[in-house]
Amino acid sequence: MDVNVTYGDKKIVLNIPEKNLAGVIEPKHANATSDVLSSIERVLNSPQGSLLSEISKNKSVCVFVEDHTRDAPHRDMVSGIVPRLIDANRVQFIITTGSHEVKHPGNLEIMDIIKRVSEDAKLSNYDILIHDCKTTDTVNLGKTSRGTPVIVNSAAIGYDVYVSCTDMKAHYFAGYSNVVKNFLPGVCAFPTIEANHAWALNPKSTFGIHPFHPDESRRDNPLADDMREAMTMIARDAKIFLLATVSAGRKLVWAGAGLHEPVTAQGMKILDEIASFTLTPTTKIVLSPGGYPQDKSLYHAQRAIELTKNAVVDGGEIMLLAECRDGIAPESAIVNFYDKLTAPLDEVIDSISGKYHLYEHKAFKFAELLKRVSKIKVFTELDEETLQKVHLEKVNDPQKVIDEWIAENPTVKILILDKGNKIAVYSD
Repeated sequence: MDVNVTYGDKKIVLNIPEKNLAGVIEPKHANATSDVLSSIERVLNSPQGSLLSEISKNKSVCVFVEDHTRDAPHRDMVSGIVPRLIDANRVQFIITTGSHEVKHPGNLEIMDIIKRVSEDAKLSNYDILIHDCKTTDTVNLGKTSRGTPVIVNSAAIGYDVYVSCTDMKAHYFAGYSNVVKNFLPGVCAFPTIEANHAWALNPKSTFGIHPFHPDESRRDNPLADDMREAMTMIARDAKIFLLATVSAGRKLVWAGAGLHEPVTAQGMKILDEIASFTLTPTTKIVLSPGGYPQDKSLYHAQRAIELTKNAVVDGGEIMLLAECRDGIAPESAIVNFYDKLTAPLDEVIDSISGKYHLYEHKAFKFAELLKRVSKIKVFTELDEETLQKVHLEKVNDPQKVIDEWIAENPTVKILILDKGNKIAVYSD
């Protein structure tokens, strides 16, 4: 049986006999529409709460737009928002990079989209900024109850209305990608992001748990709650209007707009229905993060590993299909993610017991998983030496790995997980 798995901008075809195929897991997108802008217009015309055009009239507005690492429908979201801001006093667009690369071509493309849409709508008195977490032009708003210093790009402070354009999905330590992430890490300084992300080492900071979750028993995520608190400190008394989507490539699965908490809760309910799976772990899994930009680097591809690691038994094997056209990681993450992971695994785990440095949680979680499974094989553009240094095995032919697994055990069950960066796997 032929199975298509996403890799970069293409599909890889794997042939697996039906008797050896444990299943193919990917988000359920049966009702996805290609008419994205119409769906966005519909929810903006009937939001939960007041219309955006009403709350922005004669007000100062800050619009948060996610960066190039999110395969959100940027053009359609911006096209829906901008015409409703015509009567605002001024509009500041900020591309919320958090600690990600600033001058990436993808971010410059998003800037161009915002500019073109704004000019077409004849929006006046607006500005566009790509956030840089290393900027010195910041405002210190104090600390959260967990001690995180809330240091924010000054361009993001002091508005009457905040508009968050958010594409939602599962997130392996923040619970879900959602409105709060546009505030922290979105527009915060490096020390703020580092202090908040230290909570990623807490076992309660995991996917499927968030303070806005509709199920009260699924709200205790300390990292996400720290983000929520920082958001309230940044917004202060301002209104927060949310345009949220759940996307599938160039299609839209769901959209919601209006008051940020109920819209976020609704998005989480949708994600739990279409992208959460409870599975019996198996010995062999094939995992794709979902193609570019989800597999743009090993740093980004790891998110899919964390979201799906419950699908593999202790001592099992993972074959990761991740192109990594942008290399190992952003330059800022190399030392505390990649370089740290080159040490013996026990040393990596033990080294995190002291002061946390940003990105170390990624090395820690990778090391924990590498200790639990027998191998992680990677089909990628990265070279063999680069992978071997961090305890990974390069493969040149994924079909050959499948064939070897079956030759070793003719009754082996192989599970395929595609678009792994947008699913969440729980073990039964």
